[in-house]
This record gives sequence, structure tokens and C-alpha cells, in this order.
Amino acid sequence: MSDGSVITQRNEMNPDELFQQGLNKQLQGDYLEAIADYTQVIATQPGQAEAYYNNGGLIVSSEPRDYYGAMADFNQVVGINPILSSVYYNRGNARYFLGDYEGAIADFNQAIEIEPDFAESYHGRGNAYLGLQNYNQAIADYQQSIEKNPDLASQIHIDIAKALHNGGVEHYHASNYQGAIANFEQALEWYPDFAPAYSSMGNVYYILGDYEQAIANHDRALELDPHLAAAYHNRGNAHYGLGNNQDAIENYNHALQISPKFAEAYYNRGLVYAHLKNFLQAIADFNQALILNPDDLQAYSQRGLVRETLGQYHQALEDYSQALQKNPTLPSVYSFRGNIRCLLGDYQGAIDDCNQAIKLDPYLAQAYCHRATARRGLGDYQGATQDYTMALKINSNLAEAYYGRGIIYAIMQDFPAAVADNTEAIKLCTEFSPAYCNRGNAHCLLGNENQAMADYNQALQINPDLIEAYYNRASLRYTLKNYEGAVADYTQAIERNPQSAKFYSDRANARFALQDYQAAIEDYTQALAIDSTQGEDWYNLGRSLFMVGELTAALANLSQALQRQPYWASAYMLRADIRRQLKDYHGAIADFQKSADIYYGEGNIQYYQQILELIEEIYVIGSF
Repeated sequence: MSDGSVITQRNEMNPDELFQQGLNKQLQGDYLEAIADYTQVIATQPGQAEAYYNNGGLIVSSEPRDYYGAMADFNQVVGINPILSSVYYNRGNARYFLGDYEGAIADFNQAIEIEPDFAESYHGRGNAYLGLQNYNQAIADYQQSIEKNPDLASQIHIDIAKALHNGGVEHYHASNYQGAIANFEQALEWYPDFAPAYSSMGNVYYILGDYEQAIANHDRALELDPHLAAAYHNRGNAHYGLGNNQDAIENYNHALQISPKFAEAYYNRGLVYAHLKNFLQAIADFNQALILNPDDLQAYSQRGLVRETLGQYHQALEDYSQALQKNPTLPSVYSFRGNIRCLLGDYQGAIDDCNQAIKLDPYLAQAYCHRATARRGLGDYQGATQDYTMALKINSNLAEAYYGRGIIYAIMQDFPAAVADNTEAIKLCTEFSPAYCNRGNAHCLLGNENQAMADYNQALQINPDLIEAYYNRASLRYTLKNYEGAVADYTQAIERNPQSAKFYSDRANARFALQDYQAAIEDYTQALAIDSTQGEDWYNLGRSLFMVGELTAALANLSQALQRQPYWASAYMLRADIRRQLKDYHGAIADFQKSADIYYGEGNIQYYQQILELIEEIYVIGSF
């Protein structure tokens, strides 16, 4: 039958017949046709309350749901028959779905007033109170609904569980953790399979530091609902708290498979990767977190810290600045940025940032530490010491402050104080390898060679890549005439930093002491290839060449040394000796005379007279 014939048929029917036809269509599930019939009835018979009532009920039952249209119909019914409880109930539901919880409650109240045993109205009013976060009133209404109609119990138990759960979440956010647990447990008494209650209870136990109990609750939540991304994410947090890093990553992965736009899961997975020193993956996760949530200040800060660890100081500076641009009241980020500026050599900028951090939080010990480092860079050792001391007054367990103050004491040559501060740092952080290294330096300068060696050994046991410990142990071994050990340590330092001229130069000195002159020549040559400004390396290269009989090459290198250090008496002496062997007597005499003059100017009359005697011998040999 065509649409036109259907319309013609409706026009030929009287309102009662049309209403009955609409009712039949409604019972058959043909809602659109039923709505058309009721609409026609309303057009021809505006006082037909039942047509409005049925029409309103249908247009909120079929897609797209038209709650405003339904309310208009229910308003008409109320105007015609103001004592029909069900119409208030239905209008209350329409208002509820439109978010008008107060209006919904007013309608449910009216329905209950007309029909005090109307169980569904209590249920509907409970939903509205739930929407208003009035959880106790919601629960009271749900319980009233069950009392009025026990058949609704199975349906309403879950609503009571939701209300108790939401109340528990409110307690959680107010830091009332025991109250939250009590609510969640009650929710589960009403509905034992309510997965969100287990997950939320897991979150509370996580905050309380009971990570195993947190995991147990998330396990149960996921048994009930394997698609609960938040439970995977939060279980990952608990595993991370226990140090189960791979388990944490697996849980974050599950959360992201379910919810690929879960920004917090990317952020927390990034934290785990950073902890595992998988810095590139950590940065990738922080990047993704920021794509999904560009206002995540923690992601900027943590990415900055990772970039700082990688030596990407300018990028780290950009991250901290971005976080502060979004929120200029973050003291810890000012402190982080101050540290980066210090590493970039911008000591005054670092001090400015740390000043701002301290202004925002006068008890931020880390900011005092970073400002102390900047003051040390500017040579303000007294100010640096005061800042480190202030940091320790705020937090006596801050190993970094003891370590930094120990550096200042060493600079000021108060080596016993340097030993004491580095010892405190080590007590607080037994794996603090730089503190062992610096304590070793202080022991060395106090003449405590055995203690110094033990500290360098311990530093390298903790961190086999600590260049400073290899270099300083090599220098101590050289002083103790353990030249082979020194060569081995300098070699380790060079492997880790092959661009250090100093490392090659000092290894060359040790090889020279071992009379391995050819190896010394190679090292001095490499040192000069990296940095040709060091006169001492030119001199030592010349001396080594002299020892293997390469006199002409030795002469050229000594000349290079004297170009850079023209008042070097011993260099003139050696060059004079080489010239004498090459029978360049005039050149030898000139160099000996220059050497004698320098010694005379230094007040070393003994050397001055000995050199004059050498000059006399040359005059005899050369028959001048």
C-alpha cells in the first residue's frame, strides 16, 4: 500500500478508530506508524490525553529519541488530566535524560504524591539524585523502590552499587581513603560483579602503598570486564610501584589496545621506559601523550628530564619553558629549568629561575641545590655553601646537597670537610659513584692513597663507565709509580672519550715512564692532533723523539713548545743539548744562554753557573 493511500485511509477514519489503529501498531512494534496515527488523532481531537500520552512515550522509545517533543506531549496530558501519576513519571524521565535533574525530581515527587506506592517513581527520583551526586538520597530512594516492589530488586541493586561507588570515588578525591574503601565494599555487597568498584578499590590501595592488594582488586575487575582499560592502566601503576617494570608495560599496552587515545597510559609507560633507561622510547611515549593532551604539564617536565639525561639541554629547556608558559606557578619546573641553564653555562639565568622557584616554594630544597651549583659556576663559593646548607636544613637526606657542598669544600682546599660531606652523601645513597670518586680525590690530596684507591675502585664497581674515576685512579697509580696500572686506566678513559687530549697526554707520560717511547710518541701526537695549543705536549713529544734518536724531529717539536711557552728553561736546555749533538754550536750556545738567563731571573744561581760551565765546554769543543 502506498504512503498516499495510507494517509487517505487515516483521513477517512474517525478519531477513536484511528487511536485504536495506533494502539495496535504500537503493540506490534510499528512505532513510526503508531506515532503517525496518534499525531492524526491529536490534530483532529486536541483533548485526547491518551493520544498525547502514548505519542510522548513512543517518541522517547524510538530513534532518534525526541525528549523535548515527549515533554511537550506530556505537558499537554498534565493540562488535560493533572492527576495522572504516570505522566509525571514519564516527564520526569524525559527531564532526567535532558540533564534537568531538579525538574525530574519535581515530577517524580508529584507522581509519588499522587501514587505513594509508585515504585518506579522512587527509582527514577533515585537516578536524578544520583545525577546531582546526592548519593545518600539516591540510595534511600532505590531502597524505597525495592520496598514498594521487590520484583525490581535485581534491577536496582546495580544502581545502589553505582551510588555507593560514586560516593566512594568522592571520598577518594577528598583523600578519605578508608571511607572510600567502605563505600566500595558496600557497593560489592549489593552487586558482587560490579567491576568498577574493584578497580576503584585497587586505586585506593595503590595510593595507600599496598600494591599487591591493588593488583588483586584490578585482577578481579578485569575478570568481570576484560575491556576495562582503566583497570589495566591502574594495575600497571601498581606493578610499577612494586618494581615489576615489564608487567607494568604489558598492562599499559593492554590499556592502549583497548583505548588508543589513553594519554595517561602513554605518559606512565613513558615513566617506566625512562626508569629502564630506554630514553628514546620514553620520549616517544611522552610525545604521544602530549599529542593527545597538549596541556599535560607533567609530560613536558618528564620529557625535559629525559632530554636532560641524554644531554639534549636545549630541547629540555624548551620543554620546561613550555610547561611554565602554560602554568607559571610551578616551582619544581623553575628549578629544573634553572639546572638546565646551569648546564648550558647560563649561571645568572639559572639563579633567576631558582629564585622564582624559591619564591613560590621557600622549602624546595632542590632549588637551593641548583642555585648553589650556579653560584659555584660564578665563583661565589660562599653563596653556594650557604645554599647547600639551606637545602640540607630543609631536607637532611638530600645526598646531592652533601655532594655539591663537598665539591665547594674541595675547591676551597678544606679536604677533611670534603671527605665528610661526600661520606654523608654515600651514607644516604650507597650507589652514588661520583661521591666515591670525589671523596677519593679529597683523600688523595690529604695523602690518604689507600683510601683514595678504595674509593675509586668502589666508584667503578658501581659505574664501570665513570670516566672521572678511571682518570683519577690512573693519576694516583702514576703518582705511586704503578705506570702499567696507570696506562690501563687511561686507556679505559680514552675508550669512553677518545676526544680528550689530556687523556692521551697523560697516558703518554706513563708510557714514557715505562720507557715505551714509541707508544708515548703516538699518544703525544694524538693529543696534539686534538689540541695543538699545549706547549707541554710539544715538549714531551720532542723529549720522546730525542730518546729514540730522532734529533731533527725532536728539535722541531721543542721549537713548537717554546713558541707557546717562551720562558721555559728546561726546554731551552734540551734543545741546546740536541743542537750540540747536531754540532750546531752557535744554536746550542744561544739556547744554553737563554736557559741560564731564565734560571738567573728565577734566582736559581746553581743552575745558572752550571749552564755557564757547559757553554765554556762548547767554546772549547767548537774552537771559538
